[in-house]
Amino acid sequence: MEFKLNETNIILTKKNTELNHHFGKIKGPIFIGRTWKEYLKMFNLNSDDMVGGKLLDCAAGASSFTAEMSKRGYDVKAVDILYNEEADVLCDKCYEHMEVLVDGLESVDHFVWSFFSDLHDLKEQRNHACSEFIQDYRNHRKRYIAADLTHLPFEDNSFKIVLCSHLLFIYDHRLDYEFHLKSIKEMLRVSSSELRIYPLVKNRGMKSEFVKRIINDLHDVDADIVKVDYEFRKGGNEMIKIRK
Repeated sequence: MEFKLNETNIILTKKNTELNHHFGKIKGPIFIGRTWKEYLKMFNLNSDDMVGGKLLDCAAGASSFTAEMSKRGYDVKAVDILYNEEADVLCDKCYEHMEVLVDGLESVDHFVWSFFSDLHDLKEQRNHACSEFIQDYRNHRKRYIAADLTHLPFEDNSFKIVLCSHLLFIYDHRLDYEFHLKSIKEMLRVSSSELRIYPLVKNRGMKSEFVKRIINDLHDVDADIVKVDYEFRKGGNEMIKIRK
């Protein structure tokens, strides 16, 4: 059965996380801002990676990566299923979901406070990322494309590097294996070089069972698990790099 993203796909369940009673208040996909500095660490990105080709951020949410990297002269586009919404709607959603996240994090202990010093710092940085995203979304809407990961509206080999953050593997209890494999193959189709996916763990630092299956089921590519200089979820210090 084909799995399609809709307003119930990204709601967390009691079976999988203690944050459920907080995120259960959210109707639809969780939409929060992640900072561009987080992206550089999550994906081991440097200037050499970003020059000489286009980058695509998939399931980008309210990340400030596209906005900030565009200011620095890099060619970046972002994809998210919610980019058909107006800026005011996404702004309200981002700040609302951030409040729910902060409330939820106060009651759990399986997070690493290194990139963020504490909850106040996390909220401040993530809300600033949301603000940067919204401003860029208003002023440069063409950078932001509404699409499902299984059907990306781009030609083959359109982007040098494709990034995917906090959707695959982390929600393997809601997004089935068929969706994972189909999404990864589609992101590889539009990449001329490589795909990087972060994180590989779900709740309590458990690596998704889908990681090994994906590596085994992909052919004519090189897939490696790579350590990264970022960890917020305990055990979440690895990405998968898939090279064509």
